[in-house]
Amino acid sequence: MHFLVFPQYLSMIALHCAVLFLAACDLPKPPPDLFYKYDVIPVGKGPAHLLTTDMDLDGELDLISTNAKDNTLTLLYGKGNGSFNSGVTINVALEPTMTAVGDFNRDGVPDIAVNARGEEMFLVFLGKGNRKFRKPLRTRTGKVPLSIVLGDYNEDGNLDIAVTLTFSKMELYLGTGSGRFNKGETYLTGSRSFSGTTEDFNSDGHLDIALAASSSGASSIRLFIGNGDGTFQKPKRLAEQLVPLALVASDMNNDGKVDLVFAAGQGDNMYILNSNADGSFKNPITFSAGGGPFALTTGHFNPDNLKDVAVANSRSSNFSLVIRNPNGTFKFPTRNYVVEGGTPLAITSGDYNHSNMKDIAVASNAKNTVEIHLQRRIFTN
Repeated sequence: MHFLVFPQYLSMIALHCAVLFLAACDLPKPPPDLFYKYDVIPVGKGPAHLLTTDMDLDGELDLISTNAKDNTLTLLYGKGNGSFNSGVTINVALEPTMTAVGDFNRDGVPDIAVNARGEEMFLVFLGKGNRKFRKPLRTRTGKVPLSIVLGDYNEDGNLDIAVTLTFSKMELYLGTGSGRFNKGETYLTGSRSFSGTTEDFNSDGHLDIALAASSSGASSIRLFIGNGDGTFQKPKRLAEQLVPLALVASDMNNDGKVDLVFAAGQGDNMYILNSNADGSFKNPITFSAGGGPFALTTGHFNPDNLKDVAVANSRSSNFSLVIRNPNGTFKFPTRNYVVEGGTPLAITSGDYNHSNMKDIAVASNAKNTVEIHLQRRIFTN
């Protein structure tokens, strides 16, 4: 059977095909595939938080996994090639969900602070060197401590700890320089402040604290301006009604001002608040991640000199790489990486193999593993 195509229709067909081709070319593309899964490492049960640090001061980045379901920390000491030694387990108190590292007794050796939601306390493990720790020093807190934020808030040279509580409070604990703490002031916050960060947001030389308060009725970023004596002013409210969950401070646009980036429990969105360096911030810039963004990290994940965002998506069982545009917005769609076992609740980043490129570590809360994703050597956007 033969079909006749009249000449007058040939140009129309060609035009139609060209339009379809151009439309396909104009479809937005995700960023390049910048990471590959290098290793999967078992940790304790229910990893809820990951921290990148150099615990043994050997110049190699290590990882600490805070494991809520078996009440442990898993310390993974880095080899400097993307691999880690077998995990060292530290038993802590009931339901730890966050760890921070600092030198609490000023001996030059890193120490560990960890919350215990189920026992209303935080614990400090003083480092002895050689990957050993002393028995924990326990400090009682109010009900259900969530986040711990370290800083020298009274400027005496000793690290202090701000602890958020589930029920609308932040407590200050002032360090003595021995690993023990004296109770300071208590401040009202929004409830369920799962995440906090500290920086000098108003350029007055004193540390401030920003908290992500996700309470349904009064959600916001609460900004506490520090007075430099261990006390804080009445908090300002930013990004109200956006249900912030995870919050980080980072200079995202290379202007020397520390901005705020957060994952929200509303609409699976992410937001950036660019700083004015006077305690105020510009209107939120919205961008998208995956389903249930729950933890995030920032860094230079491609070669363009702009900081990008990697976010763990608890509901879609992956992490998303979100690349910056030169105008300050973010590319869409994102590049997504599956996390085996699902339910990633923790993510962190660092150069684990001395490649001068930031890598990703992400934890599966369901499978009790940490995945190491190293950067490929791709130098095009």
